[in-house]
Amino acid sequence: MANRDYRVDYEDLSQQVYRMLKHMILVGELKTGEKLRQDELAARLGVSRTPLLSAFSKLEKEMLVELIPRRGAFVRKYELTDLVDIYEIRVRLEPLGAAEAAKRGTDAQIGTLLEQCQEFARMVELNDPSIKELDYEFHMQIMEMSGNELLYNIISSYSIIPAANFYGFFKDPALSASEHKAICSAIRERDVEAAHSEMFRHIESARERLLQLVDSENAADSD
Repeated sequence: MANRDYRVDYEDLSQQVYRMLKHMILVGELKTGEKLRQDELAARLGVSRTPLLSAFSKLEKEMLVELIPRRGAFVRKYELTDLVDIYEIRVRLEPLGAAEAAKRGTDAQIGTLLEQCQEFARMVELNDPSIKELDYEFHMQIMEMSGNELLYNIISSYSIIPAANFYGFFKDPALSASEHKAICSAIRERDVEAAHSEMFRHIESARERLLQLVDSENAADSD
């Protein structure tokens, strides 16, 4: 994949650098476990080390980057079993957010959500690597629509990890696109119960696939 031009020309460099690095992790330009070399990234983004280190610190809080004393910064790597715990959180909290989104979301927010749903489906057809980032944005749009700031902040940290992880999607992205459409339909219709159940089904199916991968990995280790 060709490198994008990430040079930053705006004020508030640390925030801009943070957003760029997050994007690079989400689309796989910065790989799981990869060392983040300050000199190379600073030159690529056209910034000094100061905003870069500030961005590293923020990404560490979101559990995307790991700072190891005397070794440097790395894109954080998670085992499958770690992701099971994360999905246990998501499957309980995101259906609540979807239900509240159906109840509280404005017409403008619903319109944005429908556009995101369509764009995700289009990128899936093109097999575009940006689908991981689009998936994250779709879920965060719903959490924002819920009007629950605490819920938004919790999911903001925990939903991004599977998207950025080496393993990527745990099921066919086309199936995810279909499930997104069902969630959107429920929210558009203001059907609180359906929004809750469709989001639960969406997250639970990924969790079940993840558990299958864990079982396969354990079986391979025992051979």
